[in-house]
Amino acid sequence: MVLATDVWQSSSYDRACRLMSRHDFDAVVVGAGAAGGAAAYYLTRAGLHVSVVEKAHLPRYKACGGAIPRQTLERFRFDFANVIESAPACVRFTFPGLQPVETALPDQPVVMVTRHKFDALLLARSGAEVLEDTAVTDVVERDDEVQVQVGDRAITARYLVGADGAASGVARCLGLRQRRRMAGTLEAEVPLDGHGELHEEYGNRAVFAMGVIPWGYAWIFPKSGHLSVGIMRIGSGQANLRTALQREMDHLGIRLDGVKLHGHPLPCYQAPTWPWWRRQAQERLSTTRCLLVGDAAGLVDPFIGEGIRYAITSARLAAEAILRDDLAGYEAAIWQEIGHSLATAAMVANLYHRMPRLSYQIGVRNPETMRHIVDVLAERSSYVGIGRRLAIAAVQWLFEARKTRPERPGRSI
Repeated sequence: MVLATDVWQSSSYDRACRLMSRHDFDAVVVGAGAAGGAAAYYLTRAGLHVSVVEKAHLPRYKACGGAIPRQTLERFRFDFANVIESAPACVRFTFPGLQPVETALPDQPVVMVTRHKFDALLLARSGAEVLEDTAVTDVVERDDEVQVQVGDRAITARYLVGADGAASGVARCLGLRQRRRMAGTLEAEVPLDGHGELHEEYGNRAVFAMGVIPWGYAWIFPKSGHLSVGIMRIGSGQANLRTALQREMDHLGIRLDGVKLHGHPLPCYQAPTWPWWRRQAQERLSTTRCLLVGDAAGLVDPFIGEGIRYAITSARLAAEAILRDDLAGYEAAIWQEIGHSLATAAMVANLYHRMPRLSYQIGVRNPETMRHIVDVLAERSSYVGIGRRLAIAAVQWLFEARKTRPERPGRSI
């Protein structure tokens, strides 16, 4: 299979150059986030004429923890060193009333970025034409083109990539992902200036505070000069994220007084219906000439809410489909490379949050399971297979609990 980043070196480059005809662009990408910037990068590198349409003024603030596996960044042919804020040396998991669990991150496989800087670099490296401060108001798909209404004019392209986030207007126009499931998140940036104790405690450590809210967790990620703190909840029903975040940060010694909080929706991946192993997502992510990527496609980890790596992977798969001039296999490719793992993550999340305390004891406190969790965070492994590891951990935990249980005194005759 020819990768999008290698098309310019292959015979497919000649075909890519011939795509331009009477259309304004070969491809229009709606949204200038990580998914949109990556899609534009892969497509322009292959020789296509690409426009990126963004409704906000760039660069724009994006509420996000900003954790990315180094391995994800190695798929690009340029250096991200200038936008990497930190690389934690260890990760700590906590649960109320239980001992924290901390493990080292050898070779620091996960890096932290601030999204507006990261997204801006991706977009700049793409070389695509950028139209900012402009919202897409309508998308009309025809047999041989897509017409995109931007402001008071329409532009045409052979293909369109919807990378416009969780509340994707592109998806709405095309009738895609009609049954969206959203999680709630709240995030803040806490300055470290004058707080040496916070820098010492959290400056080189990522923290996942489990059990602080039903069906969710809080986090602390180190950045350059500040901490990214936040809370996520995937469950239905009412919950006060602000109160829960304030309470947990107070407990951890981080004051949020005067710090601006940013809330935003997070799409939860919709696992396929029965049979769950079929090679496609539950909801349609593409048409004949349009594809959804990243948050617009709902490609977010339903356990920890991570989405940047999946945004970039889906952008690559979308570019490859466009360069083949055939979008029919896009959903199957998404399922194979992303969806199967996220469907397993949804099952893990459901199991964990139904029995959080027991799951923490059996899973997080088990060294073997913890190694697998770190491998997932570092993109050395996926969620597929973690169910088997958790089952083994549960048996081991029950066996150890039985051995340490005091024997009952025998009955006297």
